[in-house]
Formats: sequence, C-alpha cells, structure tokens
Amino acid sequence: MILVTYVPFYRIHEVLLYFTKNCEIISPRECWVFVDHVYHEKQKELLRKIFPDSYLLSTGNWRNRTETWLEIIRHASATDDECVVVDSDNLLEDSFKEIYSALKDAPLYTLMNIEAWSNDQTRATYLRRSRKIGEITIRGETRPLLLYKVYEGPGPSLFRGGSPFFIGPKQVVVFRKYPSEEILRGIERAIREVDPWLRNFINDETPLGIIAYLMGIKEVYWTFGSYHLYHGSTPSRQTPFLVALAHVQFANGLAKVFRKKEFTYYGLKYRLAFWKNFLNLLSV
Repeated sequence: MILVTYVPFYRIHEVLLYFTKNCEIISPRECWVFVDHVYHEKQKELLRKIFPDSYLLSTGNWRNRTETWLEIIRHASATDDECVVVDSDNLLEDSFKEIYSALKDAPLYTLMNIEAWSNDQTRATYLRRSRKIGEITIRGETRPLLLYKVYEGPGPSLFRGGSPFFIGPKQVVVFRKYPSEEILRGIERAIREVDPWLRNFINDETPLGIIAYLMGIKEVYWTFGSYHLYHGSTPSRQTPFLVALAHVQFANGLAKVFRKKEFTYYGLKYRLAFWKNFLNLLSV
C-alpha cells in the first residue's frame, strides 16, 4: 500500500502535523507527498530539510487541485500497488486497516470524516445520491456501507445545487483500480481549457467523479473513517458565478475531448447557474 497526501506550499506544515501520524497508523510501503505551487529550487531545498528522508516528494506548479490529482494517479498507476490518498488536514482512524480489509473487493472507495457524518444536514446531502448496500463492523461498531452515484443526469437535479459529476465524500480516496492514461490525458486537456485563474474553483470531487465515470464505475463505495482538522486558510464561500464559469469551461473542454452527451448536460447546468448568479450580482 502507498499512502499519499497533497498540499499547496503554504500548507506544508499539515504534513508534519497529520500525515506523519497517518504514516505511523498504517505503516504503508511508501509515503508520498505532492506539493503544489513549487517553482523555485530554494522551495525544494526547504521541503527536503523539513520532511523525513523516507518520504517520496513530488513538486510542481500545477496551481490547481485537478492537475495535482492527475499527477498523483499517474504516479500511482505506474506501480503495482494500491494507493490511499488522504487529505492533508485529515487524521485516519486507528482502525483504518480494518476498514481497508473490509473493503478489499472495492476497486475504488472513499471515506467521509466522522464530524461530517455526525452532522445531520451534511450527511443528508450525501445520502440523497447514495444507497445503502450493507454494513461493516469495525471494532464492534456497525457502520453503513453505501454506494454514491457519481453522475446525476437530466431531471430535477438540473435546478438543484451541486455538480452532475461528483465522487462523494473524499477525505480519503482508495484506488485499487486505475484509469487509463488516455482518460488522464483527456481530463488534462480539458482542465487546460479553463482559465488558469479559475481552475481552483473546480472542487476535487468533480474531476474524481468524472474519472470514476469514464472508468465505468457508476457508483463508488463509501463509509466514514477519518477526523477532519479544518485548516481555515481559505474563504468558506467562493463567488458563485466564477465557480459556475469555471465549470462551464471545464465541461466544454470535456465535451470536446470525450464527445459524450453527459458533458453537454454538465455544461448546460452550469450555464444556467452562471446566468442566475450573474443576474443576482447585478441586482445587489
């Protein structure tokens, strides 16, 4: 097993606060850290000084989470190992290895943090696109095992918030199966159709949902099993019409590359959202 985390340069302290503990909890074969916004050799020197020598360090100036994820998946798929990617501000439960064993047959699955599961509103949001398929018992505690629908097509969802493509909760993502290089290159081409200043408005969950869908995975297994230590370094709410514009550009790029009607619908939904939010802005 390979354990991976990813951070922008200004959050590298989280690797020392949380990721080192995660490595201790599960003792993976290798620990990888991907750091974005690295463009100078002095930054790399600093990272080498503060991170353990045993960590495999990859740096880049991708400047967005989507291309960072593509690099992670590309590196992991070149190995013969399974890959566990944990958000940099999350601590795995001590029982993670038991969860890992219980879901050994899932090609791809995710974990929600315990705080989100305990929040009625957040839990209900994810359950709306999920179905329960069973339970797993972890150290005497029974937990639900669910499947999250990664694509929600035309219908009532057109006027509901949220992306048509979404992987579900993703504080932890476990890959036992990887997408083809063709899929990775296609998504890379599509994200580069988005204005560089807008790319980070696309949340991680959308491209991950798209990757799963293109792999033929229509539903992703999930349960809960981490603790979220909120970093609070970015605004809690982004400008809605800029978020919508970023998704429109991404959907256009995807439709151009993959020529699937699902991406046309994705673009339509966010065009409507863009104009709605833009008109709301004008009325203020």
